[in-house]
Amino acid sequence: MTSPSLTPEQEAKLTEALETTRLLEQQSRSMSERATEIADKYYQRRHEAAVLAQQNLENS
Repeated sequence: MTSPSLTPEQEAKLTEALETTRLLEQQSRSMSERATEIADKYYQRRHEAAVLAQQNLENS
């Protein structure tokens, strides 16, 4: 069984779609990493605030 050949135009469009997909994947990965950094910073600050609040209660 042979597979059908793509026309040069179809191949060009497929190549462009692949490059666009790769770019979107890279941007998505970057956004995900940034969101993780923001979440980590938020949770760290929240933890620090909870520790400080606990210390203030103990010192009152």
